[in-house]
Amino acid sequence: MIKSKKRFQLAIGLLLIGVFSGILFDALGYFPHATAYLLSIPIASHDTEFLLGWIVTGVTIAGLVLLPLSLRRHHVITTFVCLVAIIVTPHIM
Repeated sequence: MIKSKKRFQLAIGLLLIGVFSGILFDALGYFPHATAYLLSIPIASHDTEFLLGWIVTGVTIAGLVLLPLSLRRHHVITTFVCLVAIIVTPHIM
C-alpha cells in the first residue's frame, strides 16, 4: 500500500498542518471578511489578500501532491477519487 513510509508521513503531516492551521487561524480572526477561498482556506477579502492564507494553502497543496507519490499505483487512483469527492462535494451541495 505505502511505497515510501517517510514520504507518506510527511504528506499526512503537511495535510494535517494545513487543515488545522486554516481552521485555527480562521477561528482566531486572522481572515476578517474573507470572500475568496482556495481548498476552503480563506485567501482574500475585498480589501486585501491574506499572505498567511496563501502559505497555509501552499502547505496543504504540497501535502496533496506528495500523498500520491508515496502510495503504490492502485492506491493512488482510490485516494485521488476520495480526495476529489471530499473537496468537490461541499461546493456542489
